[in-house]
Amino acid sequence: MRRAGFTLCMLAACSGGERPVFAPFIDVPPEASDAYPYTGLDELVLEIAESGRDEGRSESFALGDPLELTDLDYAPDQVVHLSGRTRGVEVAYGRTCAMDITADSVEQSPHLYFARMVKWGKGVDPGAISGDDVLAYSPPDGSGVFVGTGRVSRFDPVAGSFAEVPIDDMAARAGGILAAVPDGRAILVGGTADGDGVPLVEAIDPNVEPVSVSRLESQPGPRLKEHAAVTLVDGSVLVAGGQLEDELGAFAVTNAAWLVRFGDANSLTEPEQLVSETVWLRAGHTMTRLGDDVGAAVLVVGGRDDIGPVANAELYRPLSRSFESLDAPMVVPRWNHRAVRMPDGSILIIGGKTLDGGLTEVAAIQVERYDPVVGVFKDTGAVLRDEDAIEEVAVVPMPDGRVLLMGGRDADGRPVDTVLIARFDAVDGRVDLSVTDPLERPRAGHSAAILCDGTILVVGGGAGSERYNPPSAGRR
Repeated sequence: MRRAGFTLCMLAACSGGERPVFAPFIDVPPEASDAYPYTGLDELVLEIAESGRDEGRSESFALGDPLELTDLDYAPDQVVHLSGRTRGVEVAYGRTCAMDITADSVEQSPHLYFARMVKWGKGVDPGAISGDDVLAYSPPDGSGVFVGTGRVSRFDPVAGSFAEVPIDDMAARAGGILAAVPDGRAILVGGTADGDGVPLVEAIDPNVEPVSVSRLESQPGPRLKEHAAVTLVDGSVLVAGGQLEDELGAFAVTNAAWLVRFGDANSLTEPEQLVSETVWLRAGHTMTRLGDDVGAAVLVVGGRDDIGPVANAELYRPLSRSFESLDAPMVVPRWNHRAVRMPDGSILIIGGKTLDGGLTEVAAIQVERYDPVVGVFKDTGAVLRDEDAIEEVAVVPMPDGRVLLMGGRDADGRPVDTVLIARFDAVDGRVDLSVTDPLERPRAGHSAAILCDGTILVVGGGAGSERYNPPSAGRR
């Protein structure tokens, strides 16, 4: 994760000493917002501690006092926390990204986003992509990278602003999938433009210096839509299934699979089509890695073939480069759903569509979970409401282990502003879905990234951005 510098003000210049002072630049939502932090506060506490530690050095301030920490020690991996309290209860919080305090730190003032917890605040407008098909990822430096309408924009939480990534001749596509790789780049594959499949795989690098160096690589790739992709532990990207366009421009469900990787000189290579194919034809499915160890299997679940939803799941084994069928069927066969790995390693499967007793498409409202220990799907007991989205939901794991589900389209195809928090109870195996503060506007075709300060930034599906401030738990 990228570490910030800090305002290097020696006390010799500030108050006669020789040790550094830290004074963050405080970003807050608009005063009219429910996320505005200062209303009703009677105390501010500024604390600095090593990243991951629960306690450090802290000082209390009254509202209106200059917020600064003086006489600091030089130390690596430091985080500054700001807590807003009312009668001793923490109601507002913010923190910086990790930073090194050294004698030769670059002089700058890191931004600290301070807001009411579990609230959405209006984000930064300049530079935010406003299209309806935005993709996002969080590179190791803790920024948020957003891709859409042939543009790439990067939000830097240390600077508190968006910066356009100068990429020329990037293919504008709808329905593409973005897969982040460990070095901070991302691979964009599939999607359509004017109804035709995009025949390119592109690698985006938002951090190349100097600017004159190309930030985009491309190779010929399969013309796909409704496909799935996942980054493997070795940094290659597995792409499988979906609808593949033939020479005559017709799309048909496929079970073909490809590996996309970087080869000599760390340059993007042409996708390799695997000899092994998915066991089942499927489009609108998901692929989720089951672990972070070498050879961790990938769960391939859901989707539909030419007839209806596919009930059978399968595993991809990276070491043998092969797919194998799972005997256990899904609780509710579905497509266009979301799947996310929970802290215990199980996979939560939410939303999508299914078929009723006939051939009518209906919302898949039951939330289910794949247990990799016993290899079965289980009903969690959680059910989506009519006002909840079933498709195009943005999903991000939060620092405390819960999962945030943001916006999307309901069963009637309407964008919603609903935001849910999913929490898995490892004791009874159930999932609790709780409603949290809604988005400022209904959004679909949006995406979200978690930043190095633990906040979550949403872009797309409407103008501007929105920023969610989770509880302080898990954000040390």
